[in-house]
Amino acid sequence: MSVSILIMFHCKQNTGYAIGTLEKVFEEAASKAGFSAENIYVSFKEVFSPSENVLKIDYHSSEDIKTLRQLINEKNVETILAFDLPQPSEIVRVARAAKVSKILAYWGASMSSINGGLKLFLKRCQWLLQANISPDLFIFESRAMQRTATHGRGIPKSRTTVIPLGVDTSVYVPTSEDGYTHSIFDIPRTRKIVIYSGHMEERKGVRVLISAMLELERRQQLEDIHLLICGDEGDQSQIYEAMLQSSKAKDHVTFGGYRSDMPQLMRSAYLGTIASTGWDSFTMSSIEMMASGLPLVVSNLQGLAETIEDEVCGYYIQPGDYETLASIWTNYVNNADLRNRHSRAARSRVEELFSVNTQINQIADLISPNVSVDNSIVKPIQERT
Repeated sequence: MSVSILIMFHCKQNTGYAIGTLEKVFEEAASKAGFSAENIYVSFKEVFSPSENVLKIDYHSSEDIKTLRQLINEKNVETILAFDLPQPSEIVRVARAAKVSKILAYWGASMSSINGGLKLFLKRCQWLLQANISPDLFIFESRAMQRTATHGRGIPKSRTTVIPLGVDTSVYVPTSEDGYTHSIFDIPRTRKIVIYSGHMEERKGVRVLISAMLELERRQQLEDIHLLICGDEGDQSQIYEAMLQSSKAKDHVTFGGYRSDMPQLMRSAYLGTIASTGWDSFTMSSIEMMASGLPLVVSNLQGLAETIEDEVCGYYIQPGDYETLASIWTNYVNNADLRNRHSRAARSRVEELFSVNTQINQIADLISPNVSVDNSIVKPIQERT
């Protein structure tokens, strides 16, 4: 009997956002690893379009655990790849009892705050007591996220690896879309567009972007720059719009909301910025911007800093440093050669490290029926770069 793989999500089917992308990535990786379509099963907390290969399994439901046990036995499940699988987990206990040979947990978020001293020692002791009911391997999207496991939960580094998010480099490309964004939002063609795409909570640094625009106004360097912020919904932009009242900068800032045309918007922008002030693990929008040929200015924070190479395809700023940010923007606007050089380097970095094909290949290598986790041919990303 041929072996099967079970891909598990802790959320509802069709959640969308980054999870929607991962659904496709995991299934393509399973296919590339050698699992036939009829042997690839996917589970969700809630299912809206059930089929023989798509079923409901809630991580925390005892009834659904019975469904899991039955599926493993009837379909010869050899590998489980689970998104944000808790540690320890009843799912692991059941899978081990059923002789599943490989259990991998893919984490799209941080696991814990960083600990040290006695607290970290106790966490490591706790891991030793729970190791037999924990996944064989934890996959993280950045080294910073990996560290929240090793220095937050006491998980041995040998039980972790890093596979960054991947972007579709055939969709996000540096092909010119000259004037597209200017036309959509009625922005004067003479202005260079700085773009931000992401959530609007305080830690994402939108306040820093607005402060940088006000700083440019104070310096009388506002004329050639326009800031486009995408991702706001409802009244989320009001607090930031209030910062712009009675300023000339108000006419140089556009809140674009959630958009379905981000590839086109990025292609006609001049540079990208993510000025987070709090935890930021590894953002899809950062590599989308780079794939689009945008130099990228980011806060020197956790996983976000791993996206660029400082002074090669963009610049670091210290969290909250809007004055330096304003200076970098001005420097790019006044130095087309620098912008173009960093643009080419940004695209090259994504092609080398952050393409979705690279991500799929790396996951496929891990879940391949012919590769054991203990003797994996996949090296962590920090050993490859």
